[in-house]
Amino acid sequence: MRICQLLLSRGQGGLEKHVRELTIQLHADGHDVIVVADRSFLRDLPAGIERHAIPSHLSRFNPLLLFSVVNILRQINADIIHAQANKAATVLSKLHPWLAAKTVGTVHNIKRNLTPYKKLDHVITVSQQLSNGFKDNVSVVYNGIAEVSPQPRDLRQAFHLDADKPVLVAVGRLVEAKGFDMLLEAIRGLPLSLLIIGEGPERQTLEKRIQSLPSTTQCHLLGQREDATHLMASADAVVISSRREGFSYVFNEAVLCNSRVLATDVPVANEVLPSDLITPIADPKAFRTRLQNLLADLLGWSTLMQKPQRQAAETMTLRAMSSNTVNVYQSLITTHAKTY
Repeated sequence: MRICQLLLSRGQGGLEKHVRELTIQLHADGHDVIVVADRSFLRDLPAGIERHAIPSHLSRFNPLLLFSVVNILRQINADIIHAQANKAATVLSKLHPWLAAKTVGTVHNIKRNLTPYKKLDHVITVSQQLSNGFKDNVSVVYNGIAEVSPQPRDLRQAFHLDADKPVLVAVGRLVEAKGFDMLLEAIRGLPLSLLIIGEGPERQTLEKRIQSLPSTTQCHLLGQREDATHLMASADAVVISSRREGFSYVFNEAVLCNSRVLATDVPVANEVLPSDLITPIADPKAFRTRLQNLLADLLGWSTLMQKPQRQAAETMTLRAMSSNTVNVYQSLITTHAKTY
């Protein structure tokens, strides 16, 4: 199958990571993959993947961008053109009538305006919640990550934590959306240790909150780390306190490394975990009470995680994501061809 990935964002965030990993896996599975994206993104792709640079710094409404993209898309003779995220979907929706290939768009985050996606042949969403904006022609494909073999660490020794306290790990950018302020309020005074992995503009504010915690509660901001998965696997539990998410890679990684998880009511944790492991968003009292109950019965917490861990192993790996995406492609190709 000849598959084009269309990406019009710039940067090196979660979206770019997703497209890169999907592209590499599709290529490894024997598909002919073409990537149309910003030159900075194309530089990191492996040899053997066809690539075409476009001026993605231009507005989605700029005629020069539209002309550049349509010329490339008409030349590459793809079976499928897959627009990743809103800007690419908007551009592809405008060009759709002049293209022979089947078109797909992936919604990665909550969007108010879904009209561009509805003009494409099919939509993929990365969570069930995001699919609610579409009546038909939609499939849910969870993001996947490469399977890892975590190396256990002694976190108490490595970070000078009290030996008799449970260790929790939280991961994410230090921004309001991740709810770390709520998390610190929820654990205030509890006899536990919390390690927060990540960096961001809220660091100074969070440091002040940490300094005000009573001595019974330990918390360290570890900054950005390459070994986050290993730390999650070594902790007593992973906590997710987000106020909003499109898809939580942290949840994905935590479940795949067999961690215990407690999360707020955000995707995809709220689609995989049992209700006993989900708390209301921005409710520190509810989070605190649930956490205390779970820490008092770690064996019971582990039992609650067994079904989510099996589901993640089946649907949230890189190979599963690629396979499920290809199934969507194949279903489109086998339907009747476009007429003009």
